[in-house]
Amino acid sequence: MAASVNNIAATFSAASRSSPQAPTTPPVALSAASARPISALWNPHSVLPRSRRSSLLGVYGLPGPRPRPLRLPRPCAAPPPRTICAGDRLPEAILSYLDRSGAVRTVSISGLTRGRRTVIMAVPGAFAPPRRPRWWSGTGPTFGLSAEGLVKRAAEMKQRGGGGVVVACVAANDVYVMRAWGEQLGAAEAGVTMLSDPDAELARALGLALDLRGGTEGFGIRSEGYLLVAADGVVKVLFRNYQNGGGAAIVGPDDVFKVL
Repeated sequence: MAASVNNIAATFSAASRSSPQAPTTPPVALSAASARPISALWNPHSVLPRSRRSSLLGVYGLPGPRPRPLRLPRPCAAPPPRTICAGDRLPEAILSYLDRSGAVRTVSISGLTRGRRTVIMAVPGAFAPPRRPRWWSGTGPTFGLSAEGLVKRAAEMKQRGGGGVVVACVAANDVYVMRAWGEQLGAAEAGVTMLSDPDAELARALGLALDLRGGTEGFGIRSEGYLLVAADGVVKVLFRNYQNGGGAAIVGPDDVFKVL
């Protein structure tokens, strides 16, 4: 058995020695003149006559119908904010003011109204007359209380509310204008906080923003005239500065005292 295996191995060894080796091809040096552009190497159509070249029309057939333009749905405009009413919680907003040292301070609506009763009056502009036709938001009962009247009755409001009432006046003016207006009104002595809502953030959140752009007064987006009373951040009553048409009743300080 071992002898037969050795004979087979010897036979294969002899055959491998007797088989001719494959001739080796010497390398061919390509000159710059004989080299073709690389595009001709990978694109066989470049070396064919035009009549024999295939076309996309022959491969894919006639083109289909023109695709319709993609029409994206138009974004829906955000609905205007709902006007706040009695029973709603006041939305969050940041107001600013100047302290006695002249530093700019900020206060949130939640921090201003938490755990206490708050009277907030808003006007379209500081130093402006209290009644202008462009500032009226509609027809209905209006309040007959201006910023000057608020300062004069602030002490009585605090007394009616048990001493824990915060009285504030808000306008879409900068803190320096509000400070100067408060000094003219004597707001600090009466305990009225003059707050700035320069971007009308609070007015927009309440749904009480007033667009006064395009007028000669130089106003932009301001706040409607209103007065609201809140208890622990929840609105108890809201008086808007409506046009007093058709003999509608005028809301006065006594109506505010009833809520307090």
